[in-house]
Amino acid sequence: MLNHAVERVLQAYNDAVASLFLLAVVVCVLYLTTRVFHLTSKTTAPELFYCESDVNKKIIDACPLLKKVYKPPPLWGKSGHIQTILYGTMGRINSPFPSGVRHSIIMSDKATLTFDIFEPENPHPDGEDCTLLVCPGIANSSESMYIRTCVHYAQSQGFRVAVLNHLGALKDVPLTSPRCFTYGNTEEYGLMLDKVAQLYPDSVPIAVGFSMGGNIILKYLGENKEHQTKVLCALCCCTGFDIALISASAQPFLRTWEHLRPMYIWAMTQHQQILLRAHRDMVFGHEAKEQFGEFDEEKIFAATTMIEIDELYSRRRAGFSSVYKYYEWASSVHYMHNIEIPMMILNTEDDPIVPKELLDPAYKIASSRRDVIFAKTQHGGHLGFFEGGLVYPDTITWLDKIVVQYANAALKTYRRSKLSAK
Repeated sequence: MLNHAVERVLQAYNDAVASLFLLAVVVCVLYLTTRVFHLTSKTTAPELFYCESDVNKKIIDACPLLKKVYKPPPLWGKSGHIQTILYGTMGRINSPFPSGVRHSIIMSDKATLTFDIFEPENPHPDGEDCTLLVCPGIANSSESMYIRTCVHYAQSQGFRVAVLNHLGALKDVPLTSPRCFTYGNTEEYGLMLDKVAQLYPDSVPIAVGFSMGGNIILKYLGENKEHQTKVLCALCCCTGFDIALISASAQPFLRTWEHLRPMYIWAMTQHQQILLRAHRDMVFGHEAKEQFGEFDEEKIFAATTMIEIDELYSRRRAGFSSVYKYYEWASSVHYMHNIEIPMMILNTEDDPIVPKELLDPAYKIASSRRDVIFAKTQHGGHLGFFEGGLVYPDTITWLDKIVVQYANAALKTYRRSKLSAK
């Protein structure tokens, strides 16, 4: 009897320990899930920073999305990492493939610039003729899935879209000179603007930049005030303003678990190496050696950070004595103070590539200009901005919609103010 009683007590004890262990595992899983997916994070409307003015008020009133709560997919959409990784690996869900016309320009150094023009599928609701002049992110093109989705949606809303293809980004377009895409070269974007203006002289041009493409647009506008006469306004999304801070991970606040900077720097480095490998015969060939000297290809392809590639290749090809002088030349933060046309700058609080600690230039220009709006969403990651159901996101994203809303608001506000001033 005593032995049976002891056995029952021991069994009850073992069951209690097992239950406590299972409970502890469940609690840990729930905690980690909540931490990783940020399930307790509140969804909010974008936070807006701007000077009080009639034009800013009209723009905000004409962009309902700026006043509404942005609701990402509830299961995973509150994680900036997941939004960024999903965008980076898949681009978009069920992305369309709009049909455009490709244009080519042979540049002064024999490089072949290409851009695609996509005509509107429907008339613009206000009868406008407007062309969105898109500069994609680093080494992207009109064939990048997030660009395709944005183009397709803009076409359906009555917009023509011209998209720059960064040098080397298209697999079926070989390089014709020993150079590929660089962070701060604005010549290609400027040539596209000039050609589109020739083709559609009566169309209203609006500049749209994504990620590093936004840096190029801001630099283009700021480096020469004449450039600002070529567009009505500009919209820059998820832009990093200082290349040194984006490419390097030396800052302590960028090495935390929250940002996972080494992982993203490594992924961007791999992307750049893939591009260089695809055009290896041209970028490291006889012509390149005559112009720039020998490159250490082994070290370039063994690099694990962008700053290594920029030191070994990019700054030398661009003609700079140090990588930091190259970054200074390429960074829009040194040119933004010269911009006098209307703009909207859009970033996210949880962007792991351009984290909130790097957004001072956006705050600064929005606080000093009466026709600039800086909008910051709580969620969205880097160029994610997915919306949709519990798990499966929509093809059209919040970002696609805000591009069109801002363009329509700009046509109504800035164009009419210009006409009334004449």
